[in-house]
Amino acid sequence: MEHEEVKRSKKTDVSANQQAYEIIRNRIVDNTLAPGSRLTIRGMAEMTGVSTIPVIHAFHRLENEGLIETFSRWGSRVITLDRETVRDRYMLREAVECQVVRILAGQIQVDQAQQLTRMAEQLDVLVAKEPIPDGFWELDHEFHLSMARFTESKSLHKALAHINLFRLLQKTREQVILAHIELPEDLHRSLVQSILSGDPDRAERQMREHISASTKSWLQSS
Repeated sequence: MEHEEVKRSKKTDVSANQQAYEIIRNRIVDNTLAPGSRLTIRGMAEMTGVSTIPVIHAFHRLENEGLIETFSRWGSRVITLDRETVRDRYMLREAVECQVVRILAGQIQVDQAQQLTRMAEQLDVLVAKEPIPDGFWELDHEFHLSMARFTESKSLHKALAHINLFRLLQKTREQVILAHIELPEDLHRSLVQSILSGDPDRAERQMREHISASTKSWLQSS
Protein backbone atom coordinates (compact mmCIF):
# COMPACT_ATOMS: atom_id res chain seq x y z
CA MET A 1 0.00 0.00 0.00
CA GLU A 2 1.13 3.50 -0.70
CA HIS A 3 2.42 5.31 2.34
CA GLU A 4 0.02 7.97 3.68
CA GLU A 5 2.74 10.64 3.58
CA VAL A 6 3.31 9.97 -0.13
CA LYS A 7 -0.44 10.19 -0.77
CA ARG A 8 -0.64 13.53 1.03
CA SER A 9 2.35 14.80 -0.93
CA LYS A 10 0.72 13.87 -4.26
CA LYS A 11 -2.55 15.46 -3.20
CA THR A 12 -0.70 18.65 -2.24
CA ASP A 13 1.05 18.73 -5.62
CA VAL A 14 -2.27 18.36 -7.46
CA SER A 15 -3.86 21.08 -5.34
CA ALA A 16 -0.96 23.47 -5.97
CA ASN A 17 -1.05 22.76 -9.71
CA GLN A 18 -4.79 23.42 -9.83
CA GLN A 19 -4.46 26.55 -7.69
CA ALA A 20 -1.81 28.02 -9.98
CA TYR A 21 -3.81 27.15 -13.07
CA GLU A 22 -7.11 28.56 -11.84
CA ILE A 23 -5.62 31.83 -10.56
CA ILE A 24 -3.63 32.53 -13.73
CA ARG A 25 -6.52 31.50 -15.99
CA ASN A 26 -8.98 33.71 -14.11
CA ARG A 27 -6.60 36.67 -14.20
CA ILE A 28 -6.26 36.22 -17.97
CA VAL A 29 -9.98 35.87 -18.58
CA ASP A 30 -10.88 38.94 -16.49
CA ASN A 31 -8.12 40.93 -18.24
CA THR A 32 -6.09 41.53 -15.08
CA LEU A 33 -3.36 39.91 -17.14
CA ALA A 34 -4.07 41.68 -20.42
CA PRO A 35 -3.55 40.15 -23.88
CA GLY A 36 0.14 40.25 -24.75
CA SER A 37 1.29 40.50 -21.11
CA ARG A 38 4.58 38.73 -20.46
CA LEU A 39 4.36 35.95 -17.88
CA THR A 40 7.41 34.93 -15.86
CA ILE A 41 7.48 31.74 -13.84
CA ARG A 42 8.81 33.48 -10.76
CA GLY A 43 6.33 36.34 -11.05
CA MET A 44 3.37 33.98 -11.40
CA ALA A 45 4.63 31.91 -8.46
CA GLU A 46 4.55 35.04 -6.30
CA MET A 47 1.09 35.97 -7.57
CA THR A 48 -0.42 32.53 -7.02
CA GLY A 49 1.33 31.73 -3.75
CA VAL A 50 2.86 28.45 -4.92
CA SER A 51 6.31 27.27 -5.96
CA THR A 52 7.61 27.47 -9.51
CA ILE A 53 6.88 23.80 -10.37
CA PRO A 54 3.05 24.18 -10.20
CA VAL A 55 3.34 27.34 -12.30
CA ILE A 56 5.22 25.41 -14.98
CA HIS A 57 2.42 22.82 -14.98
CA ALA A 58 -0.13 25.64 -15.24
CA PHE A 59 1.75 27.19 -18.17
CA HIS A 60 1.68 23.90 -20.07
CA ARG A 61 -2.04 23.54 -19.47
CA LEU A 62 -2.83 27.13 -20.44
CA GLU A 63 -0.73 26.86 -23.58
CA ASN A 64 -2.61 23.69 -24.53
CA GLU A 65 -5.87 25.60 -24.05
CA GLY A 66 -4.65 28.44 -26.26
CA LEU A 67 -4.62 31.17 -23.61
CA ILE A 68 -0.85 31.68 -23.53
CA GLU A 69 1.96 31.20 -26.01
CA THR A 70 5.62 30.43 -25.36
CA PHE A 71 8.63 31.44 -27.43
CA SER A 72 12.06 29.85 -27.33
CA ARG A 73 14.64 31.95 -25.45
CA TRP A 74 12.04 34.59 -24.61
CA GLY A 75 9.35 33.11 -22.39
CA SER A 76 5.58 33.13 -22.23
CA ARG A 77 2.86 35.71 -22.71
CA VAL A 78 -0.92 35.95 -22.74
CA ILE A 79 -2.11 35.34 -26.27
CA THR A 80 -2.64 38.53 -28.27
CA LEU A 81 -5.92 39.63 -29.82
CA ASP A 82 -4.46 40.63 -33.16
CA ARG A 83 -6.50 40.23 -36.32
CA GLU A 84 -4.73 37.05 -37.43
CA THR A 85 -5.26 35.28 -34.09
CA VAL A 86 -8.92 36.29 -33.83
CA ARG A 87 -9.61 35.23 -37.42
CA ASP A 88 -7.93 31.87 -36.82
CA ARG A 89 -9.98 31.15 -33.67
CA TYR A 90 -13.25 32.16 -35.30
CA MET A 91 -12.51 29.87 -38.23
CA LEU A 92 -11.95 27.01 -35.79
CA ARG A 93 -15.11 27.88 -33.89
CA GLU A 94 -17.19 27.87 -37.06
CA ALA A 95 -15.78 24.51 -38.16
CA VAL A 96 -16.41 22.89 -34.77
CA GLU A 97 -19.87 24.32 -34.16
CA CYS A 98 -21.11 23.57 -37.67
CA GLN A 99 -20.09 19.95 -37.22
CA VAL A 100 -21.81 19.91 -33.81
CA VAL A 101 -25.18 21.04 -35.18
CA ARG A 102 -24.96 18.70 -38.16
CA ILE A 103 -24.59 15.77 -35.76
CA LEU A 104 -27.36 17.01 -33.48
CA ALA A 105 -29.78 17.46 -36.36
CA GLY A 106 -29.74 13.72 -36.79
CA GLN A 107 -29.68 12.49 -33.21
CA ILE A 108 -30.86 15.05 -30.66
CA GLN A 109 -32.99 13.59 -27.85
CA VAL A 110 -36.26 15.07 -26.56
CA ASP A 111 -34.84 16.08 -23.18
CA GLN A 112 -31.80 17.65 -24.85
CA ALA A 113 -34.03 19.63 -27.21
CA GLN A 114 -36.09 20.88 -24.29
CA GLN A 115 -32.97 21.97 -22.41
CA LEU A 116 -31.55 23.85 -25.40
CA THR A 117 -34.92 25.50 -26.08
CA ARG A 118 -35.15 26.80 -22.50
CA MET A 119 -31.61 28.15 -22.63
CA ALA A 120 -32.20 29.74 -26.06
CA GLU A 121 -35.30 31.56 -24.80
CA GLN A 122 -33.38 32.92 -21.80
CA LEU A 123 -30.46 33.99 -23.99
CA ASP A 124 -32.68 35.89 -26.44
CA VAL A 125 -34.17 37.84 -23.54
CA LEU A 126 -30.72 38.70 -22.15
CA VAL A 127 -29.07 39.66 -25.44
CA ALA A 128 -31.84 42.19 -26.08
CA LYS A 129 -30.93 44.13 -22.93
CA GLU A 130 -28.62 47.16 -22.92
CA PRO A 131 -26.00 46.70 -21.73
CA ILE A 132 -25.87 42.94 -22.14
CA PRO A 133 -25.82 41.43 -18.62
CA ASP A 134 -22.76 39.46 -17.51
CA GLY A 135 -25.02 36.46 -16.96
CA PHE A 136 -25.53 36.26 -20.72
CA TRP A 137 -21.95 35.15 -21.36
CA GLU A 138 -21.96 32.33 -18.83
CA LEU A 139 -25.28 31.02 -20.17
CA ASP A 140 -24.20 31.45 -23.79
CA HIS A 141 -21.06 29.42 -23.20
CA GLU A 142 -23.03 26.70 -21.43
CA PHE A 143 -25.53 26.66 -24.30
CA HIS A 144 -22.83 26.01 -26.89
CA LEU A 145 -20.94 23.54 -24.68
CA SER A 146 -24.17 21.64 -24.06
CA MET A 147 -24.67 21.20 -27.78
CA ALA A 148 -21.13 19.84 -28.11
CA ARG A 149 -21.65 17.54 -25.13
CA PHE A 150 -24.86 16.16 -26.64
CA THR A 151 -22.90 14.92 -29.68
CA GLU A 152 -21.07 12.55 -27.30
CA SER A 153 -17.81 13.53 -28.99
CA LYS A 154 -15.13 14.28 -26.39
CA SER A 155 -12.90 15.87 -29.02
CA LEU A 156 -15.57 18.33 -30.19
CA HIS A 157 -16.46 19.22 -26.61
CA LYS A 158 -12.81 19.77 -25.67
CA ALA A 159 -12.15 21.90 -28.75
CA LEU A 160 -15.18 24.08 -28.07
CA ALA A 161 -14.27 24.44 -24.38
CA HIS A 162 -10.90 25.87 -25.44
CA ILE A 163 -12.56 28.20 -27.95
CA ASN A 164 -14.94 29.43 -25.25
CA LEU A 165 -12.01 30.32 -23.00
CA PHE A 166 -10.71 32.50 -25.83
CA ARG A 167 -14.16 34.08 -26.20
CA LEU A 168 -14.11 34.93 -22.49
CA LEU A 169 -10.75 36.61 -23.02
CA GLN A 170 -12.28 38.92 -25.61
CA LYS A 171 -15.66 39.26 -23.87
CA THR A 172 -15.37 42.99 -23.16
CA ARG A 173 -14.71 43.89 -26.78
CA GLU A 174 -17.28 41.43 -28.12
CA GLN A 175 -19.89 42.94 -25.80
CA VAL A 176 -19.23 46.39 -27.24
CA ILE A 177 -19.54 45.02 -30.78
CA LEU A 178 -22.81 43.20 -30.09
CA ALA A 179 -24.24 46.37 -28.58
CA HIS A 180 -23.74 48.20 -31.90
CA ILE A 181 -25.19 45.66 -34.32
CA GLU A 182 -28.79 44.68 -34.88
CA LEU A 183 -29.39 41.11 -33.79
CA PRO A 184 -32.43 38.96 -34.62
CA GLU A 185 -34.92 38.63 -31.76
CA ASP A 186 -34.76 34.85 -32.12
CA LEU A 187 -30.97 34.60 -32.46
CA HIS A 188 -30.70 31.47 -30.34
CA ARG A 189 -34.19 30.04 -30.76
CA SER A 190 -33.83 29.93 -34.54
CA LEU A 191 -30.63 27.95 -34.10
CA VAL A 192 -32.39 25.35 -31.96
CA GLN A 193 -35.28 25.19 -34.42
CA SER A 194 -32.87 24.49 -37.27
CA ILE A 195 -31.47 21.54 -35.31
CA LEU A 196 -34.97 20.24 -34.56
CA SER A 197 -35.80 20.37 -38.26
CA GLY A 198 -33.66 17.28 -38.68
CA ASP A 199 -31.93 18.85 -41.71
CA PRO A 200 -28.13 18.99 -41.19
CA ASP A 201 -27.66 21.47 -44.06
CA ARG A 202 -30.22 23.87 -42.60
CA ALA A 203 -28.64 23.56 -39.15
CA GLU A 204 -25.19 24.30 -40.56
CA ARG A 205 -26.42 27.36 -42.49
CA GLN A 206 -28.11 28.71 -39.37
CA MET A 207 -24.98 28.21 -37.27
CA ARG A 208 -22.87 30.07 -39.83
CA GLU A 209 -25.32 32.96 -39.73
CA HIS A 210 -25.33 32.80 -35.92
CA ILE A 211 -21.57 33.22 -35.77
CA SER A 212 -21.01 35.55 -38.74
CA ALA A 213 -22.33 38.88 -37.38
CA SER A 214 -19.96 39.23 -34.44
CA THR A 215 -17.11 37.63 -36.39
CA LYS A 216 -17.28 40.12 -39.25
CA SER A 217 -17.74 43.07 -36.90
CA TRP A 218 -14.78 42.00 -34.80
CA LEU A 219 -12.48 41.54 -37.78
CA GLN A 220 -13.51 44.87 -39.28
CA SER A 221 -12.68 46.62 -36.01
CA SER A 222 -9.33 44.82 -35.46
